[in-house]
Amino acid sequence: MHDGDAPVFHLDDRRLAALDEAESLIFHSDFCPYLDLKEMLTNGSKLVKRRFRILFTYFYGLNTGGLTDKFKDRFFGILFSGNVIVDGQPAYAEILNELSEIERKQGDRALPLSFVSKLVAMRDESRPIYDRHVLAFFGKRHPASSTEKARRIAWYEDFLGLVRRSYAAWAGDPRFAVILKRFASRDEGLAKCHVVRQVDFLVWKVGNQKLLEVSSGASTEQAANDRGLQ
Repeated sequence: MHDGDAPVFHLDDRRLAALDEAESLIFHSDFCPYLDLKEMLTNGSKLVKRRFRILFTYFYGLNTGGLTDKFKDRFFGILFSGNVIVDGQPAYAEILNELSEIERKQGDRALPLSFVSKLVAMRDESRPIYDRHVLAFFGKRHPASSTEKARRIAWYEDFLGLVRRSYAAWAGDPRFAVILKRFASRDEGLAKCHVVRQVDFLVWKVGNQKLLEVSSGASTEQAANDRGLQ
């Protein structure tokens, strides 16, 4: 099946209204750190890499979830290497399998699904970010942590494929295109971002501001995913 024939998630009126409201609630501080990171990534100096690591850690919450310095060193080593796309496809499985073997401060291990999506997305803007807000927007739940690792990773890759295709399809919807154009006009750097990244910000804001109904029983697995784990 060609990617163009693969299914996409329908953008209903309720979600469209939430995205419209989200756009009105976004501040420059919600996306400007990302634009700074994007600019710094093109500079190979040690000082700039250090600044990049500090800002990325703050912006994407790498100080949560019990991550160790060993994990962060390897995480940024992979990110700076740029070797995250293989034959045109993100190396999600390879990166997840490696990083999930590094123990957390608690002495256990976890799949850093959200963090790895952010690592890859930093290198390829056409790749979406995975977190609890995206899951909620799409009405999905990730497999339980007791599920075999390979099956969880396969589900994750399939889901990110659905998200990527859906974001691209929504951008061609005249109803949403108006919102996206209004959002992109806020900043020249934002306007130059890939449409997937622009939609990422809007979907994140919908979740951040709870603009869609959220079930009251958030599980511990969902909480862990919000920290980039599971």
